[in-house]
Amino acid sequence: MSPTDDTSGQARPGRPRAASVDHRLHDTVLQLLREGGPGAVTIDGVAARSGVAKTTIYRRHSNRAELLRAVLAEAVSAPEVPREGTVRDRICIALEQVWHQMGDVLGPGGLAELLTNGDPEFTDLFRTALRPHVDMLATRMQEDIDEGLLRPGLDTDGVVSLMIGAYLGELVRHGEVDPRWLDRTIELLWVLMAPSG
Repeated sequence: MSPTDDTSGQARPGRPRAASVDHRLHDTVLQLLREGGPGAVTIDGVAARSGVAKTTIYRRHSNRAELLRAVLAEAVSAPEVPREGTVRDRICIALEQVWHQMGDVLGPGGLAELLTNGDPEFTDLFRTALRPHVDMLATRMQEDIDEGLLRPGLDTDGVVSLMIGAYLGELVRHGEVDPRWLDRTIELLWVLMAPSG
C-alpha cells in the first residue's frame, strides 16, 4: 500500500463532514438520552445504535461528554417569546415550548437525571437547557401582570413550578403526557392567574 492510499476512512483536512452521519449521531444521542438518561449515552452505545463507526464518532467528538454537549446545544432551541393572541394563548405557547424541551429533548431519561442528580455535570447541563424557556415563561407572565392581564402580585416562579410539576405528574401517572393536558393545565391554573373582576 502506498503512503497516499487511505483506507482508514478518515476525512482529509478541509473535507466536509457528511451531514447524514451528524444527523444519525444527533438522533441516536437524543433517543438514548430520552430512554436512559446521560448514562445511556456512551460511544459504544451510540455506535451500535446509529451504525456509525466509533472512529468516526471520535473524529467528531473527543469523548461522550463532548458528544452529549454538542447534541444538546443543537437540540435546544431558543425560546420564541409569544406576542400575539390572548394572554392565555401566549402563556399556552410559552408553556408548550418548556414542555417540548422536557419531553422531546430530555425525555423521561433526562428528566429522571434531573430528579436524581446522579451526574451533576449533566444535571447542570440539562437545567441550563431548560432555563431560557422557563425564564421566558416567567417573563411572559410578568409582562402580562404589569399590563393588568394577570392577577397583581402573582407568584410567577411558583406558577411556573406548578406548570412543570403538572407535566411531571402526568408523566408519572400515565407514562406519557397527553397533548390535551397542556390546555387542561392552563384551565386548572387559570383561577390562580386571572385578574379579579
